[in-house]
Amino acid sequence: MGDKKKKGDQVEDFSTEQLNKLYRKRCEINGVPLCKIFKERLEAVCSEGEHLQNVKLWEEMGPVGVRAMMESFTEIGYKHLKQLRLWRVKCQDEGVRTICLYIDKVRLLEVLDLLDNQIGVLGCKFLADILHPKCESKLVKLKLDHNQIGSEGLAELTKGLAMNNTLESLALNYCGIEADGAKSLQDILANVNSKLYKLKLCGNRLKNEGAYELFRALEINNTLERIKLADNQFHSDPSDLTLINKILSTFELNKTLGYYDLKFNLLSDEDATKIIPLIEKNKSIFFIEISDQISKPLTDKLKSLTKKRKPKKKKKSKKKK
Repeated sequence: MGDKKKKGDQVEDFSTEQLNKLYRKRCEINGVPLCKIFKERLEAVCSEGEHLQNVKLWEEMGPVGVRAMMESFTEIGYKHLKQLRLWRVKCQDEGVRTICLYIDKVRLLEVLDLLDNQIGVLGCKFLADILHPKCESKLVKLKLDHNQIGSEGLAELTKGLAMNNTLESLALNYCGIEADGAKSLQDILANVNSKLYKLKLCGNRLKNEGAYELFRALEINNTLERIKLADNQFHSDPSDLTLINKILSTFELNKTLGYYDLKFNLLSDEDATKIIPLIEKNKSIFFIEISDQISKPLTDKLKSLTKKRKPKKKKKSKKKK
């Protein structure tokens, strides 16, 4: 829930009590009500003599409410917050700006989850700044699911992500990304300093053109371990084997990527028949779902091939002294 305050010979840290008072003041100045969930959480950690490490809110606050909260964190340089999850609070771009100002000042936040918050291109520009190495943030997980940032927003994010060296997990499910967004995805996956091992892109509209460009990047990428591409509107085309051949090539050549979620795209039994021998050979693949259109015998065959396979254990990175 929180980390205990230091006592004894060490100076006590009263920053959480300061945060509690300052948040009330900021809400009054901005003319917004206190967020009930956040207020109760603050009071709880204060009464238990702890600090606030994890904030999870789903009560509508609007951008001004988010600003009142984040300016409170920023003003005192609050150093204990590690995870911030704001779900459907209507944060919007202005709220993102204040979150990024806090991250830039303290640089200790590790997880940022902004599910369905009406974030657009401008919000992506703010996020790109804190994802750039010059910010030196500690962010390892970013979730922007159900924000219609589109390919333009992704292009802005990429200005930071293409050079980022800390992020391990990126979720952009149902973000309105079109086929032209694949160029940005290529740039992200081409980053030689990347630590990104999990990428979620379900429910976008890459279609055949975008999926082909993405698999071109996946074919040679040696960092990513898991990808989710369910429901991206790409399909099997007997008259044009360009896409399926690139997918087959990726299964054959990429020995790092072990988890593929391709369901709810229209691939055929013929495609599955070509994929199976490659999965048999590539022992690094431990999970694969192709399509709900595949016949049960072929689906069962794929499951049997990967049933006893397990993902490689991640090596713990050594912390710098």
